[in-house]
Amino acid sequence: MTTYTDLFVVPVPTKNIKAYRKQAELFVAVWLEHGALSCVEVEADDAPAGKVTSFPQSVDLKPGETVFVGIMTYHSRAHRDEVSAKAMQDPRMAGMMDPKSMPFDGQRMFFGGFKPFVGQPAVAAPAIQPYLFFRGRCEEAIRFYKTALGAEVLMMMRFKDNPDEPGPDKVPAEFNDRIMHASLRIAGSDIMMSDGMKSGALDFQCMSLSLSVPNEVEADRLFNALAKDGTVQMPLGTTFFSPRFGAVTDTFGVAWMIIVQPTT
Repeated sequence: MTTYTDLFVVPVPTKNIKAYRKQAELFVAVWLEHGALSCVEVEADDAPAGKVTSFPQSVDLKPGETVFVGIMTYHSRAHRDEVSAKAMQDPRMAGMMDPKSMPFDGQRMFFGGFKPFVGQPAVAAPAIQPYLFFRGRCEEAIRFYKTALGAEVLMMMRFKDNPDEPGPDKVPAEFNDRIMHASLRIAGSDIMMSDGMKSGALDFQCMSLSLSVPNEVEADRLFNALAKDGTVQMPLGTTFFSPRFGAVTDTFGVAWMIIVQPTT
């Protein structure tokens, strides 16, 4: 998953930390509301001054001041530009940008955007995640979602790979090559799946996965890929809540709602 990161470093007088906290809480809320993947500010705790350079030296830290660092993440630089433009137009930001009301010296603040280089950012698992059971067709489904949606396989384990070795009395031998557990990442979100312990026809009639995409072109591409050998429930079109929305059931019977989030 590609993630673009913005960083800013700012010196805050200790006497103004309470006021700065209030401003920072509003800043975080605004950026998240306008689409940032994450937004957090951290306070220097073990950042001593160096002989050549350091965090304190970078902002010309004065006595009675503390260094704070802001970290915001986005899907890409283009996404960063989009979110920042919306956030800066938010009426709540007007008071923050007035130098007279800033609880710190804005002239000693510095910031920049950083693109990925090595590794992947940590992604906290949400409290609730979809878990789909394919009753013997899980491996086929994984291949399909890799092709249709560009899914990334994070892990895949077969029943025969279970280190607990439950034995044939608990897991029939014919299940050995079935998928016990798999995790896919699709458009930045993780979906778990398995063949489960049942066979027979698939039934996903009481659920649907909603997939948000950045534009109409991407909506058309993914919708058509899912609709191949599937069933269109609601053709893609303009609605009061989205410039492009449609519902489709794929070849496995999994229901999807493809939506382009409105820009205003």
